[in-house]
Amino acid sequence: MKFAQWLNSLSNFDHLIIFLLFILGGLLAHLTLQQVRKWYTKQQEDNPFAKKMRVSPIAFFSVTIPYTIVLYKLFSGYLKIWIGKLF
Repeated sequence: MKFAQWLNSLSNFDHLIIFLLFILGGLLAHLTLQQVRKWYTKQQEDNPFAKKMRVSPIAFFSVTIPYTIVLYKLFSGYLKIWIGKLF
């Protein structure tokens, strides 16, 4: 099954869960990249030729997507059970 077919086969609720996990993954990626920036700045504080580290969208999404996949794999079973009990 191709990725596009898999996305089309999901229900609206599954899309919502993936979207929320993507937001959570984005927050975790933002925190991760902030910590990497702090670490880099601390390592280069005495170097006058050090470049300022900037986070590009490619770097952000390259960290966000793996976080989202891991979160989906970890929480997908628990979310379905929890939501099944609520509704």
